[in-house]
Amino acid sequence: MGATLVSIQEDMQQRIASDLHDSTCQHLIAASLGIMRMRNSLSEPTNAERLCDDIDASIDQAIKEIRAFAYLLHPQNLTVAGLKAAIERYAEGFAARTSLRVDASISPEIDRVPYETQRSLLRVVQEALTNVFRHAKATEVEIAIETTNSHFRLRVSDNGRGMPLGQALGGAIAGPPGVGIPAMKVRLQQIGGTLDIRSGPGTGRPGTTLSAVFPRGAVTGKTQPAKGRSRHHGPRKRVH
Repeated sequence: MGATLVSIQEDMQQRIASDLHDSTCQHLIAASLGIMRMRNSLSEPTNAERLCDDIDASIDQAIKEIRAFAYLLHPQNLTVAGLKAAIERYAEGFAARTSLRVDASISPEIDRVPYETQRSLLRVVQEALTNVFRHAKATEVEIAIETTNSHFRLRVSDNGRGMPLGQALGGAIAGPPGVGIPAMKVRLQQIGGTLDIRSGPGTGRPGTTLSAVFPRGAVTGKTQPAKGRSRHHGPRKRVH
């Protein structure tokens, strides 16, 4: 039943992403072109010109946000190169669409956990970045997956304004399906993991840090359903 609910949720998110990009963006672009035509037909009242500029700016921002949400909600393909490469590509796309600087430091060992675990972790990263984009007012984000002898640790941290204590302890963040702290907790519980969120004064750093710890479990040499996987090694990857 749980797998069915997750599949329905991800299908819904993909549909929302497609609708926002293919339909809503086109309406806003059409409105922007209409305002350009309206400006050309005006005489020269200064206030009307300033109003047109404000409307243009608002529409441009809406288009940027919708494109970012469409990307944030769209599931990434894990079957080509594994979770490390998927997170790095996702970080690049996130940075390009939001103008945030993103550092990604992902242990290659994460590619050896079972496919369903990788799928859950990718969704946690997507949900965490969606919350950073919507709420944090940050300029920098760091994504890291580190290994110990028995566990992996996922960390997503930003330099934004932080969140209220009650929200950090488990309150839902309103937004699209699957976005929010409770959804991340459920995904981590399904793979035997835990979630800890630190934010605000007393943490010793600005912004919010999400930390997830989960067992390494049975590590195998082949966990992906597709052939021809390539493995990506290397140092921390920074995108702008």
